[in-house]
Amino acid sequence: MKEATKILIADDEPLARDRLARIIERIDGYEVCGLARNGQQAVEIARTEYPDIALLDIRMPEMDGIEAAKHITKLEPPPAIIFCTAYDEYALQAFQANAIGYVLKPAREEQLLQSLNQAQALSQAHLKAVKVLQAGQSADSFFIANTWDGQEKIDLDDILLFKADQKYVNVIHKQGETLSNQTLKELEELYPHFIRVHRSTLVNTKHLRKLKKSASGTHIIELSNGLTTEVSRRHFSEVRDLISSL
Repeated sequence: MKEATKILIADDEPLARDRLARIIERIDGYEVCGLARNGQQAVEIARTEYPDIALLDIRMPEMDGIEAAKHITKLEPPPAIIFCTAYDEYALQAFQANAIGYVLKPAREEQLLQSLNQAQALSQAHLKAVKVLQAGQSADSFFIANTWDGQEKIDLDDILLFKADQKYVNVIHKQGETLSNQTLKELEELYPHFIRVHRSTLVNTKHLRKLKKSASGTHIIELSNGLTTEVSRRHFSEVRDLISSL
């Protein structure tokens, strides 16, 4: 079973804080992991609870939401930040603090859900990093696939390529294939030693062997296990230069 996305709520108004908590608890796949009365308390909770998303009010005593976000985004791993406030004049400051969402009070469930879903995609990398911290392992040594049956750990060196498959990514590795709900863009940013050879394909450079032409005249890459995959014209020069340098 897939783990619920953990939400930290910070708001100095008890009624607003409790209302947000009730909304989130009604939404499948999300759970509240902490409630804070101010920014300082939010930072302290974030350091121990590893929230995937921090839902912050802006005007709070002791430490406001903008300042709290600056501290929280420095944590390892950093949660996604959504501001929920009654004041729209803080939008620019919010996004300068690396927020990915800005919801005006009183928050409607549909609006909040939209922001949470946007943040959830970013939080997949965070979930992976939490597992790494808890296991005391290097984030560069393995990949966490989010599958229908839960999370599956795959050694990065065993992965040949990531291939987009509609709304999912097909992870092709030495043990077979695994369908995961990450995106190619996210994986490209996480793993710089995977090179994009096609708009739908990232290849592990450790498994590159040769670049050649297919019978139809298109360029293809052959990998260490003999598997081949198409190289688009857009990415041909970069792939050619890389292989010539190996």
